[in-house]
Amino acid sequence: MGWMTMSYIMIVHPAILHVASERSGIGLAPLVTTTALSAAFGSLLVGLSTNTPFGLMPGMGLNAYFSYGVCKALGLSYQKALSCSFVGGAVLLFLCLVGACDRIVNYLLSDHLKKAITAAIGLFQAMIGFQVMGLVVDSPDTLVTMVDLTAWQVNAQVYLAIAGLLLISALLVGARMPGAMLVGVLLMAAFSWLTGLSPAPYALFDAPSFEAVFQVDFSGWWPGSPELPGLATGAVVMLFVCLFDIAGVAHGLQSAAGIPAAEQHSSSIIGAAASATIVGALLGTSPIIVANESSAAIIEGARTGLSAVVMSVLFLFSAVIAPVLCAVPRVATAVPLVIVGAFMMAPCRYICWDDLRVALPAFLTMTVVPFTYSIHGGIIAGMFVDHFLSLVTRPSRKELSSIMVHSPVCTPMESRYDSPYV
Repeated sequence: MGWMTMSYIMIVHPAILHVASERSGIGLAPLVTTTALSAAFGSLLVGLSTNTPFGLMPGMGLNAYFSYGVCKALGLSYQKALSCSFVGGAVLLFLCLVGACDRIVNYLLSDHLKKAITAAIGLFQAMIGFQVMGLVVDSPDTLVTMVDLTAWQVNAQVYLAIAGLLLISALLVGARMPGAMLVGVLLMAAFSWLTGLSPAPYALFDAPSFEAVFQVDFSGWWPGSPELPGLATGAVVMLFVCLFDIAGVAHGLQSAAGIPAAEQHSSSIIGAAASATIVGALLGTSPIIVANESSAAIIEGARTGLSAVVMSVLFLFSAVIAPVLCAVPRVATAVPLVIVGAFMMAPCRYICWDDLRVALPAFLTMTVVPFTYSIHGGIIAGMFVDHFLSLVTRPSRKELSSIMVHSPVCTPMESRYDSPYV
C-alpha cells in the first residue's frame, strides 16, 4: 500500500530532474533508474536501521528547487547541483551524529515559520505545475496570465491536464483510492498515446540505464570560485528544508503508528535520510526525504521495517519499466505537482493569522517563494522579519508557544493522516 501511494514519484520526479539534466545530455531513462535506486536504498536503509514502516524517496518541492532554483535561477549545471545535495546531506548526517538536529529544529526557526516554509514550497511547485500544464503563461502586461482556453487545437494538452486534475481529485476525494495519482497519470498518458498527442512507449521493459550515476561535480567548491556562493546557497537551503521536513514527518508518522514519544527514533530516521541523500547524489538525484505517503501503509497496519523493505524491492522493479515511464508526457506529470502542493498547505491552519507578529513573517515566506521562484529567498525574508519582530516585541518563549492555533474540530494528527496521501 505504501509503495502504491509513493509510486507516482517514478514518473513525476524524473520529469522534473530532466529540466536540469537535459543540458548535460542525460535523458529520462537514466533518471528513472536513479529515482528507483535512490528510493530503494533509502527505504531499505530506514527499514533495517530503525525498524519503522517508512518509505524514503526524492522530496517533492526539493526536486523543483533543484531544477528550477539551483540549476535555472542560480545557473549551475546538473552535476554541480548534485554536489549541493551531497554536501547538504553530509552536513545533515554530521549534525545528526553530534546530536545537533533537535536543537536546530527547536531553536533556529519558530513553529509558524516552519509551517509557512512547507506551505511556500507547496505554492512553488504548484506554480511550476501550472506552467508545465500550459495553464499559466508569460504576459508582458501582468507578468503571468491564464492561457487562452478558446484555442481548442493549440491547447489540447491543457485540456488533458485539466481533465486529469479533475479525475485525480475525484479518485482522491470521492473514491479515496490508494495510488490515485499514479492511476490518474497513467490514464492521462494512455489517452495521450491513443490520440497521438504524444508517442507511445517503444517497449514495456528495458535494461536500466546508469548514465546519471557518479555525475556529481565538486569542482566549484574551491575558495575563490565564482560558483561557490551559488553552491553554498543551494546546499544550505537543501540542508534546512530536508531537516525540517524529515523531522516533522518522522514525528508525525511515528505518532500515527502508535510509537510512544520516548521510543521514537527521529534522530536515526534523519540520519538514514541524510545517508540516502548522500548516496542519492552519487546516483544522480536530488535530496531524499521521508515520504508522507508512508501513512497509507501505517493505516493498513504496517508497524515494522518489513513494510519499508517491501517498498524497496518494488522500487527496484520499477527501474526496468523505464520505457513506459519515459513515454508519459510532461503535461501528465504536472498534475501531481499541483495536487501535492494542495497537501502541503495543510499547516497553514495552525498559523495564527490574527496575530501580525506571526502572520507577517509567515505571509512573506509563503509569497516571496513562488513570486520570486526562490525558496531560499522566501526563507531568508521570513527569518529576517521574524527575528526583527522578535527584537521589537521581545515576546517570551511561553508567549511564542501559545500563539499557535489548533482547531477544536481537527487535531494536527487527524488533519495530516485522515487520508493516506497527506
